[in-house]
Amino acid sequence: MLKLFVINLDSSTERLNKVSRRLQALNIPFERFAAVDGRTQAHPLFKRYDDALRRRYRRKPLAGGELGCFASHYLLWERCVQLQTPIVVMEDDVYVTSQFPKALETAEALVDSLGYLRLAGTSLHRRPYREVRQIGEFKLIDHLRGPSGTLCYVIHPKAAQALIDHAQRWFIAVDDYMDRYWRHGIDCWSLMPFSVLVADNGSDIVRHGKEKTPLWLKALQEIMGRLERIRRWKYRLMRSQPTQIKP
Repeated sequence: MLKLFVINLDSSTERLNKVSRRLQALNIPFERFAAVDGRTQAHPLFKRYDDALRRRYRRKPLAGGELGCFASHYLLWERCVQLQTPIVVMEDDVYVTSQFPKALETAEALVDSLGYLRLAGTSLHRRPYREVRQIGEFKLIDHLRGPSGTLCYVIHPKAAQALIDHAQRWFIAVDDYMDRYWRHGIDCWSLMPFSVLVADNGSDIVRHGKEKTPLWLKALQEIMGRLERIRRWKYRLMRSQPTQIKP
């Protein structure tokens, strides 16, 4: 069985208790991973944050909580590489459905060939995707634009290493970074319907408001956004599908 890590802040005991009870009811073991709390103190990984680069793409600076979230996932990618085995990464603000054990079983059979597989997403609005095939009760989905969020995913050590290698400078939130497959080469696959959903817990991340942006910077952000869309289009045109998708 895939090893499951649940990212949890030291202060979020109620969330941990909820997800723990649910996973125990489904007979799924897990290990708690202490989240980096960027709201209270800086972490050495925060030195990777490049606010000047962020301003070319985004109007909001990354808040401490968003940097902590990025660091938490980054550290688990490192753990995956150290273990040299695929792992499941789950955040604690989730509701785990009864289909989750079957989704894990299906994902375990697929992750060697796909590298990275989402079991959750927070937004499909205006985010096109393609159904590849039916696998049991799930559809294997190829996301043209990622479904956002980092609630739960399965990742292979090779994919984790690629995400690490391309994360030298942080300028967007971790879910946006992971969704930019044309940048790091890790395609965005998922199993739908999602077996992990957003829980009604509210967010621990307090985000900054939009900055007042001069016209020249708005124009630059629009240009950079268009360039990203061109890069995505070129990547999809050039990429090859995995030769073997199991089961």
